[in-house]
Amino acid sequence: MKKNILYTMLFALVALMVTSCGDKKSEGLSRFTYYPTIELEGGDYVVWDKGTAWEEPGYASTLNGEDVSSEVTISGNVDVNTSGVYHLVYTTKKNDDGFDASAARTVVVLDPNSTIEGFYLTQPDSYRVREGAQVAYGNAYEILVIDNGDGTVSVDDLLGGWYCQRAGYGSNYSLAGTLGIGADGSVSCLESFLIGWGDSHDDFSGTYDAENGIFQVDCVYAGMNFVQTWVKE
Repeated sequence: MKKNILYTMLFALVALMVTSCGDKKSEGLSRFTYYPTIELEGGDYVVWDKGTAWEEPGYASTLNGEDVSSEVTISGNVDVNTSGVYHLVYTTKKNDDGFDASAARTVVVLDPNSTIEGFYLTQPDSYRVREGAQVAYGNAYEILVIDNGDGTVSVDDLLGGWYCQRAGYGSNYSLAGTLGIGADGSVSCLESFLIGWGDSHDDFSGTYDAENGIFQVDCVYAGMNFVQTWVKE
């Protein structure tokens, strides 16, 4: 009987020591980590009229149920006097463990009075020719054309969305480039680059119909012809 009591006392002592050690190890450690959140109001893609003062669409940030929107920092800016694509990054206040959250917004500044600048749709009957085989785009894909003000325009994808949208590869597989527009409506490609594969076009020809807002182009890339019609929206 005494032996059983002794064992019981020893077990209780060991349990107490383990519990005490565990308490010391956990001293100063948080049981819960609350992470900041941020939500953009007005969407993450905004089209803005050139010449109109920029008005922040808004955002909301919380940390452990508290509104900390006033402590959000914004990096990047929007030049409303210059057509182009601008990127803003919103970063929240850090929590006690040093974690923050961020969100990004793309702002496209366009001149609403420009006949050439704006969004175009690659027509579904556009097609690619590869080793003699012709395959239609099948759907309309949106591309962006920006007037550089010097007789040239920037196009976000000279392939009309074939890889970045139709194939679903993403924006790194769009062939961004600069086109020269002649007085007679002829179109030439001055430069291009596709980030994903690190190359550019082989050849390019086309026409621009200013009255109807239509580009007809043949972009030769990687030995393939991308014959396209772009119609302004």
